[in-house]
Amino acid sequence: MTNEPMIRSVIEQELERGGYSLSSFASRSGINRGTLSAILNGNPPKPIAISQLDLITEALEYPKGYYYPLYVDECVDSDQPNRRRLKAFLLRCAEVGQIECIQEVLNRIVENLNYIPMIFDIGEELYEKGLREESRLFYNVVIESEKYQHSERLAISHYRIFRLSLGDDTEANLIAATRFELYRTRLPEDFQLDGLLHLINVYLTLQKYEQAEIYTDELRRLAKSVYKNYERAYYQSKDFQFRVERHLIVYYGQGYLLKGVALQFQRRFEEVPKYIAGYADLSWFVGLDELGKQMVEKYKLFAKLNIYNLKVLSGDQSVITEYIELVKDHPYEILPSLRAIVESANMYGYFVDDLLEEFDVGTKLYDQFGNYYNTEVSRNRYLRLNYHLSVYYFRKEDHLEGIKKTLYTLKYAISLSSKDYFMKIVPLFERYRSYATDEQLKEYETLLKGVLKDAEMDYGINSRC
Repeated sequence: MTNEPMIRSVIEQELERGGYSLSSFASRSGINRGTLSAILNGNPPKPIAISQLDLITEALEYPKGYYYPLYVDECVDSDQPNRRRLKAFLLRCAEVGQIECIQEVLNRIVENLNYIPMIFDIGEELYEKGLREESRLFYNVVIESEKYQHSERLAISHYRIFRLSLGDDTEANLIAATRFELYRTRLPEDFQLDGLLHLINVYLTLQKYEQAEIYTDELRRLAKSVYKNYERAYYQSKDFQFRVERHLIVYYGQGYLLKGVALQFQRRFEEVPKYIAGYADLSWFVGLDELGKQMVEKYKLFAKLNIYNLKVLSGDQSVITEYIELVKDHPYEILPSLRAIVESANMYGYFVDDLLEEFDVGTKLYDQFGNYYNTEVSRNRYLRLNYHLSVYYFRKEDHLEGIKKTLYTLKYAISLSSKDYFMKIVPLFERYRSYATDEQLKEYETLLKGVLKDAEMDYGINSRC
């Protein structure tokens, strides 16, 4: 409480320096003169609302949030701070990027567990407003302080942190997935659908296909259960609350589609057709709106593409021409389709030079078509394609292009922190290193030294010891 007058003293000094009377500054700021007097001269002084502080700051021609560090004491002014003022201040801090002020306030109130519901609500409000990184602070407090381990808000906080943690670093994605998966069944069903879909994508990207397969089974069971509830509500003309990012048909369809993908990567090709049939025609969904009808058509297309994909990976070269003709009408499918064709060529010993000449398989391919799907999936597909191209060029004894492509792929795998592909590419390079130029060998050694340096930093190793 000893610091309470500080913000008022600073404001009074500014008014004096600017030659303002209460009346003139009230007119300039838009704050009622009586209210301004009560704030500065009242005994006890009237609390300052955050909206009033913003008006004062603007009138004094300072940037937004300039006085917020001084306002912390005003806001947390007792053992039981005013919740409305506290919430308004925290939201405003997030909006103007005053993260240190948020942290200071949270540190002061976190020991009182009665504030946890409010902290969670602020996190949710920020998340919905798109202030995702700012919301992370609030979810972390809930995770660290929530005493009820089976509470819904704790599960949702873990889910939000999981989503916020997904990015380019595949190892970081794995850590985030591992932390979240223990809480997935404690989420409301609609949040579970989203959580499972993202878990599956993480494990597919990490080539943990058996784990991904487990979650595809879970996703299908849950999607069917939710659909039954939706169908019942539809026929009874009742509202159906569904708080997710996608149409329900997407979760149903992806449960089948991604199961097929997990099986395909395990080379269990004979099992895949059953799951393609599961999403080939979803027109039986009741109450389809325009978006739902579009999704039905999209899954029909996916089924056609994946049938071709399966035939190619099973060694059927005769369908490649018609497969590519179909893909040309849907450019965002070029990347995954080329990957499958090049992989098949390596598996069955044939060549597709004409096809590779037709498409630019450089970075333009990723930049142009990679952003239709989520970033992690697209980058992983691009990494896979480049790895299979490296193998392809060595197989046709184009060692110059093989070394060049292998170095490019190694660099890309390192940028994504993909240990799995790093462990594939290094032996591939070593096998053909005699074909590398001195400059390429130097680049290779530089890349490996960078990885070693990062590993030493991670484990606290002094390389000079």
